[in-house]
Amino acid sequence: MSTGDFKGKQFKETEVADKVVEQYDLAHARIFYKYVMGGGGMDIHYGAFRSASDGVFESSKETNKRLLTTLDWMRPITEKSLVLDLGSGHGGLSHELIKTYGCKVIGVNISPEQNKMNEEEAKRLGVGDKNEVVLANFNDGLPADWTGKFTHVVSCEVFCHAASKPGLLADLKRCLAPGGALAFTDIMGADGANEKALKDFTDRNATTEMARPSNYRQMLKDVGYREVSFLDMSAHLVLYFDNMVKQINTHKADMMKEGVSEEYLAKWLDSLTQRVDIQREHEVFAWG
Repeated sequence: MSTGDFKGKQFKETEVADKVVEQYDLAHARIFYKYVMGGGGMDIHYGAFRSASDGVFESSKETNKRLLTTLDWMRPITEKSLVLDLGSGHGGLSHELIKTYGCKVIGVNISPEQNKMNEEEAKRLGVGDKNEVVLANFNDGLPADWTGKFTHVVSCEVFCHAASKPGLLADLKRCLAPGGALAFTDIMGADGANEKALKDFTDRNATTEMARPSNYRQMLKDVGYREVSFLDMSAHLVLYFDNMVKQINTHKADMMKEGVSEEYLAKWLDSLTQRVDIQREHEVFAWG
């Protein structure tokens, strides 16, 4: 069993894909993320809080709402739209897209067991006919015949796992039809933060070097995207990290009954506790 410990490691471009599978796809990891980030739901990403009383489930749903509204503002999503969900995970965002807009979604994800969960949930929700899941490592490049295929691309906290962020952005632009729209969220280092200050995050996550908001704006422009903008939601991070700590403390016994080791939970609890403190005091992480 993996302990989820990448301490002192920043992975090479050739290594990161295997480590992403280790981080998310093993049975205990899927259980952990569903409790601690999903709040029992299918969304395993950071959350935006409408109220301080919201938890990880409610705030993750709010992130979905804001991200999809932004995507729709950029180019209206209709029943005829074909959306690429890059790094689709358990499929929460894909399913919400289909239920809200009636479009078709193709999700690309590297984790076989996550993909199985995605397909099963889509079938349960009655949207399986519009939800396609492709097992692939996007770091190897997306299919050649996807050039100009998609009206929209959406992605939620996935680019941090990219071997080459400029390369990925260029590949996604190739896959977009003329006038297509890309909207994504990602966890980043704050402009001015150094990698040593971000060590708490990289010790728990399969990443290469973390991007900064200014990096992304420049990379997008360099690749040829137009109308580049950034909505800064970094202020939500402390509350979300703190809610992850609460989820571990509340559901520790439940997770252990389902096979998550005490060692794995202890390392995450220590990491997240430090993350709350460092973000509150120094604001080294950015998100948006």
